[in-house]
Amino acid sequence: MSLVQMKDKWIKVGQDLVKTDKAFLEYLSDVNVTVLQHLLNHNAVEGKRQMQMTQLLQLSEKFQALWDYTEVKCKQLQTLTGQGNVQSSRDVYIIEQMESIQQLYTEYFSSFTNFVVVGGFDYIGKKTSTYWKENKVNLWRFINAQKCESSVSLNLYRILHERLREQISHYTRILTLLTEDDRQIVGDEGLDGSLRGFMDLKSYISQVLDEATLTKDLWKSLGQKLTDILCTPERRLQEDSKNAPISLSAGRFGHDRILLCNDALIHLQGSDVRYYDLSTLWIEPIDMDISESKSLKVITPEDQLIFHTLEPHNRVMWYWKLNQAVRQCLAKKRDFPLWGKGNKGQRPANPPNCRFTTYTFKNEGRLKNAIYEGDWKQGKPHGKGTLKWEDERNYTGDFINGLEHGFGVYLVSQAEGYNCYKCHWIEGKKQRYGMCEYSTNTIYRGYFKGDLRHGFGILESNRGESSLIRYVGHWENDRKHGYGIMETADSGDRYIGMWKDDQREGRGIMVTQSGLCYEGNFQGGKLIGKGVLLSEDNSLYEGEFTEDLQLRGKGKMTFPDGITIEGTFSSTFGNGLQANGVMNTSNNTEMSYAATHLQLGQDFLVLGQWPGVFTPFIEYLRSDCTEKMEEAFLGFHTESSRSLRKVGSEGLGGDSQSDEHHSCSRREAVTNAEFLKELRLQQSKDQLQQYLEKSLQSLRHPLGKLLQTQTLVFRAAYSGPGANKHLLEMAQKEVKYHAEKIQEIIMDYVPQLFNKSSEPVESSETEMDFCSLVLPVILPEFYPDLSMLYMLYHAEDNACYRQGILHLNLLSDTKLMEFLDVQRHLWPLKDLHLTSNQRYSLVHDQCFLSAIECVQKISTTADPQEKLDNLFHTVDEIERTVNRILCREYKLPLDDLLPLLIYVISRARIQHLGSELHFIRDMMTPQMQGGMVDFLLTAFESCYEHMQKEEIRQGRFTNFT
Repeated sequence: MSLVQMKDKWIKVGQDLVKTDKAFLEYLSDVNVTVLQHLLNHNAVEGKRQMQMTQLLQLSEKFQALWDYTEVKCKQLQTLTGQGNVQSSRDVYIIEQMESIQQLYTEYFSSFTNFVVVGGFDYIGKKTSTYWKENKVNLWRFINAQKCESSVSLNLYRILHERLREQISHYTRILTLLTEDDRQIVGDEGLDGSLRGFMDLKSYISQVLDEATLTKDLWKSLGQKLTDILCTPERRLQEDSKNAPISLSAGRFGHDRILLCNDALIHLQGSDVRYYDLSTLWIEPIDMDISESKSLKVITPEDQLIFHTLEPHNRVMWYWKLNQAVRQCLAKKRDFPLWGKGNKGQRPANPPNCRFTTYTFKNEGRLKNAIYEGDWKQGKPHGKGTLKWEDERNYTGDFINGLEHGFGVYLVSQAEGYNCYKCHWIEGKKQRYGMCEYSTNTIYRGYFKGDLRHGFGILESNRGESSLIRYVGHWENDRKHGYGIMETADSGDRYIGMWKDDQREGRGIMVTQSGLCYEGNFQGGKLIGKGVLLSEDNSLYEGEFTEDLQLRGKGKMTFPDGITIEGTFSSTFGNGLQANGVMNTSNNTEMSYAATHLQLGQDFLVLGQWPGVFTPFIEYLRSDCTEKMEEAFLGFHTESSRSLRKVGSEGLGGDSQSDEHHSCSRREAVTNAEFLKELRLQQSKDQLQQYLEKSLQSLRHPLGKLLQTQTLVFRAAYSGPGANKHLLEMAQKEVKYHAEKIQEIIMDYVPQLFNKSSEPVESSETEMDFCSLVLPVILPEFYPDLSMLYMLYHAEDNACYRQGILHLNLLSDTKLMEFLDVQRHLWPLKDLHLTSNQRYSLVHDQCFLSAIECVQKISTTADPQEKLDNLFHTVDEIERTVNRILCREYKLPLDDLLPLLIYVISRARIQHLGSELHFIRDMMTPQMQGGMVDFLLTAFESCYEHMQKEEIRQGRFTNFT
């Protein structure tokens, strides 16, 4: 066929199509004016049944949409035809835009069949029968008078769908003739696809009309009561047990009725109606090899239904129809056509086992009337979802096998608001780490077990509350139990000790804001029996107490001046103390010193006081968990962006959050598997120490997270207004305890580095290992609070020492060295280029500068070893200066060294030298002790004590003046 002939052919097709559309548009216009508008006007006045009226309005809208579209396309095609511009299938809209036409007709017949199902034509037929009997001619215009039905409803039914079906047939005929006339056009994919589309549309319309008729007949047969319950415009009958026998009662067919609809499986038994949403049905696969089986299992969220059929082939048929109905219900789209060769010839798949849908639980139990929306698997919530109860409880999070499992947020309505749990769950119960914001404006962050607070946790009030409390410690069965610390902000009191059933029970220490310290046995929250009381002025009471911390009974009081009273006491200390006993007025300085430096907490089992901190970490290492589950074990220190999936980050208070969330490196987080792999790769203790330094300082590393928890509990006891010098030794032990626990964890994975021989390791060697490896690395985290305790403990000595420094620094270098009896040949005046007249001038801070700068560095590090190195370097710098003066190697004897050390220390002006020296002695590793270290520390301590002498503190330099 030539191009000219081809063009003529397409123009002829366009002309035929325009002619067909014009006749069709004329029909639609007449129907709209004569029928539809009359029906709408009549029902607008007399409409009483809302459902039918709603469906009629929707039918009219779809009718108008189809009419408008056809009119627009007809005019466009008419223009192209008149211009001779119809040259290919792209210019013929029923080919190029077949899918749009298909969509319009599908929507129209969906509304049309909805109207059929709800009995719309019967209803409007009755309402308008008088009018149509009087105006039969109006009906005959659309239907051949010879074929006109006696029933008005049937005539209206035919008028509103038959001509539209004919139009589809016209389109199909045009396309069919086009393909038959010329084989060159047969291969046109657009033409072939359009022809198939219109043929599928014809089949679809025929099928939905039949389906609607069957459904309407079903509702009529059931009676008005059941129809009112079950009938909806979109619901269609797919299968009926009357046609294909099936029953929930084996051998009792006919006693119940099973209806399969496109959205539900309905079980009728007498007046009882059970409705099963298809989106929450799972059809258990059947074994096709067992051809004689007659049972079929259907799983719902609350039941397992066993259906029985009379014949095996009925079972297969029901299995197939159920699966296809469920699949289409989940897709929210019917197959096109409903059955037969559709879906591009592909075999329909079974519905997915995992899906997203909504269900309201009905059976008795914890989920009664609860609504679940989310992911499902085989009839159970599985994946992400939200569960809402009638009493306003709400859970949003992870599910596995129907139970809360993973991370979730749980809201519980209270009289004053909501309790909001942001927790990890295991098999429906809160487990491991989580957080709860209570309606009482308190927040719990810690561990759970079996829905109860259990293990380590922190309970504190929101900032801004009038009565601010904070508890850091252990829990058992939702109660404070074990070792814990309670601080009350309004009173400033801090309790450190044992708890039982939410009460202070056992050994404990109470520190008040006024400086009072109590230690003793608590019972029912009260200090009862023998105990110790220390006041801010260093008075000491040892004896019996009663409730409300009253001194009542036998005891001994030691005053700061050494005077003691031993006997029977009553009333409250500080408010009319009454005593009956023996007073010793002798000035016993030893007893006064002992009272001033008494250390509390010696009876605590420090090595076992924080099991709740380490147990989750050990479980984490053994769990081989994914990074997603890491926060279930180490939730205290995950980054705020991931902490409790963001939902918990906003609930954390300002300072409490800063205790936990420090700035992290940009390095990716380390999983436990990576951590253990890297740890086992360390081949020597030097490599291990370097690895520990990096990991313990990184909040992204499991060890770094553990260390942050350790510092958190340490600060709870020893920092802030409650810091007290009488807790120094207890704090020292706790720091070493934390180092030992990290050491124990590491040793489990690299034992070869700690015991290379087959012989057991001596305890001293083990102690040396943990001190040399772990303690120096973790000390910087504890140092600020620990050093403050040292300052408080040595406050009096440091005050005397500072007075001495103040007066010594009033002297010039030469006068100071003369006062200290520094040998004149050791004076470094030659380095200063002074004249003989300037040697006795008031020159300050010019001598031994390198040594002064070296000793000042002692306060810039938290590592005892580095502090010691600075002291050694200080002595070395003094000797180097002396060697330059003498122009030879010279080893300073102690008698010459001590005056020079005093000079250097006085010029260095270290504020808390005594605290620094005691910190080194207490926290240095065992291998550092003895020998030159002891000699050096003794020398510096002698200098420190010398500066506290009364004549220096008062500036009485008599031997000099």
